[in-house]
Amino acid sequence: MKAAVIFFLFTLSTPLLAQRVNLDSARIYLAADNYKKALPFADAAIKHEKTKDDPEAWFLRGMAYLQLAQDAAAHSPNAATDAYGSFLKTLALKPDYGMEINNPLYSVAIIKFNKAATLFSAKSFDRAYSEFREVYAIYRIGDGKRFADNSEFKNIADEAKKNAVTSAGSSGRSEDAIGLLEDMIKGDFKDDPEAYQSLIDLYDAEKNNAREIATINAARTEFPENENFRIAELNYYINNGTNEELLPELEDAVRRDTGNADLLFRLANVCVALAFPADAQGRLLALPAKFSELFSKAENAYGKSLRFVPDDPSHNFNFGMLYYNYSRWYSEQMAGSQNADDKTLAGLTAKRNEELVRALPYFEKSFTIFDSKAASLQEAEKATYHNTMIVLKQIYSQNGDAAKQAQIDKALEKWK
Repeated sequence: MKAAVIFFLFTLSTPLLAQRVNLDSARIYLAADNYKKALPFADAAIKHEKTKDDPEAWFLRGMAYLQLAQDAAAHSPNAATDAYGSFLKTLALKPDYGMEINNPLYSVAIIKFNKAATLFSAKSFDRAYSEFREVYAIYRIGDGKRFADNSEFKNIADEAKKNAVTSAGSSGRSEDAIGLLEDMIKGDFKDDPEAYQSLIDLYDAEKNNAREIATINAARTEFPENENFRIAELNYYINNGTNEELLPELEDAVRRDTGNADLLFRLANVCVALAFPADAQGRLLALPAKFSELFSKAENAYGKSLRFVPDDPSHNFNFGMLYYNYSRWYSEQMAGSQNADDKTLAGLTAKRNEELVRALPYFEKSFTIFDSKAASLQEAEKATYHNTMIVLKQIYSQNGDAAKQAQIDKALEKWK
C-alpha cells in the first residue's frame, strides 16, 4: 500500500518536474553563458503545455537567442529577431515584467541598428527599413516609459526612425514612409522641422494636395520663423493654387525678400493674370473691380525686378506685355463700339496707342538681347523670342514703321 502511494505521488509530480527542468536548465546554462545548451531547454519550455504562456519561459528563450546573436562565430543572422520576438511575447504576457528585460532589449536594438546600417549601405533598403523600424519599436515599448531615462537609446532610436523613413522611400514604400513621418510629428519629432519637410516632400511626390498643404500649415504654425516652410507654402500655391491664393503669398514673400527679382517677376505676372482675365480662346474678359490696383502692383513689381536684372529679356518682354494687354483691351472696346461717335473712338485709339508706346521699349530691348544670342537659346527662351518678334511686327506695322518691320521680317525668316 505504501509503495503504491509513493508511485502515485511520483506520477503526479513528473509533469511538474519536467516543466521546471526546462526552465531551470535554461536558466543555469544561461548563467554560465552556454546558450548552446540553454537553447533546447528554452525552446522546449515555450512548447510545453504548462509553460507555453509563462513569461519567464519566453524571457529565457529571448536571452538564449540574444547570446547566440552576440556570438559572431555562430553566423546566425536571424538570432536577434528571434530574441526580439521572444522578449515581445514576454511583455505581451506580462506588460509589467521586471527591469531585467530592459538591458537585453537594448542589446537587441543595438544589434539590429548595426545590421540595418549595413543593409542600408548595401542599398538593401527594404530589409534595412524593417530592421530600423524594429529598433524604434523597441524604444517605444510601454509607450516609451521603459527607456525614458536612456538618452543614448533615444538618440539611436531617433536616428533609426529617420533612417527607416529614408529606407522606406528608397524602396518605393512611400505609404510606409508617410505613416512613419505622421507618427513622428505627432510624437517625439514634433519639434523636428526635418520630419515635417520630409512629409511635405512625400505628399508632393504623391500629388496629395490636401495633405501637403495641411502639413505645410502645421509646419508654419509649429515653426513660424522657419523660412523653408514659407517657401514650401509659396511653391505649393505656385504649383497648385489659384492666382487669388498665390497673390498674398507672393506679396508676403516680396516683403521678406525685397531684392529678389524672381519673386518680383512672379508677383507681377500673377497681378497681370488677375488684371486681364481671358476666356479659353484668349479673348479678354471684363476688367475686374480691382483692375487699377492690380495694374499698379504689376507695374511696380516689374519695374523693381528690372532694377536687379535690367538685361533679362523675359522680364522685359513681360513688362511690355502688361501695356500691350491694356492696348488689346482698348482695341476690343473699339471693335465693340462701331456705332460710337468719332470723339469716343478717337479717345479709345489714343489710349490704345499710348499703351503701345509704353510697351515698345521693353519689347525692343527683349528682342535685342534675344537676337544677340539666338543660336544658343533654350526652348523656353525661343518661344519668348518668337513672341517678341510677332508683337514687334504688329506694332511697327500699326505705326507705319516699314524699316523696322522689315528688320523683324528678316529676323523671322532667319528664325524659320
